[in-house]
Amino acid sequence: MERGRAGYALWQRAWASFTGVILPPRPVHHPAHAPQQAPAHQPQTRPVAPGWFALPPLPTARGLTASGSDAVVLEAASPDDRAAFVLRHPAGDAPEYSLELVVRGGDEEDRPLLATVTYAEPDGHKHVLLVPVVPGRFGPAASYVRLCGFGPGTMWAATGPSPVPEEADWNPATVVDSVGAALNETTRDAWRRVREFVSEEVGDVIDGALR
Repeated sequence: MERGRAGYALWQRAWASFTGVILPPRPVHHPAHAPQQAPAHQPQTRPVAPGWFALPPLPTARGLTASGSDAVVLEAASPDDRAAFVLRHPAGDAPEYSLELVVRGGDEEDRPLLATVTYAEPDGHKHVLLVPVVPGRFGPAASYVRLCGFGPGTMWAATGPSPVPEEADWNPATVVDSVGAALNETTRDAWRRVREFVSEEVGDVIDGALR
């Protein structure tokens, strides 16, 4: 008579004893447990400073085209997917690499946009490049720069693009190297636009590097 009485109120058990009814067993409720999730695999990445993001390393095997045009070695996007960093290598045995920065949108900005790319050669020599882009009304905007000393084993990172700051205090040597890295007139024109939004001191450095 006691079988199946667990889970019933006292009056229900008393009524069952009086009438001789065998109460059916009540299902036992077990509290639900949150599923145990396996820890997600965390890829090992090179730590970078806040606001910066690491760019992928140069592939070991490169499928370069046999034509006279540059071959795209790799392409990476900024965390907001607003900018694409396209690494190129000329056909043949030339050791030089170049970077095309392509920015989607941004035409609502009054100021030119600027990304900063930093990379270190295997011997520890560091480079910092400022890469300006002037957003256009039609289609993505792009700039094209030379990456001196870039090659296998190079670690690199970037930040931006973001509007050129009102009080830019860039190192003059960095400005000279960055302007000198421009590979086409579009990128040089972007620097001329930057010239309009910086101090006279920084502007003079840009003017000197553009000559």
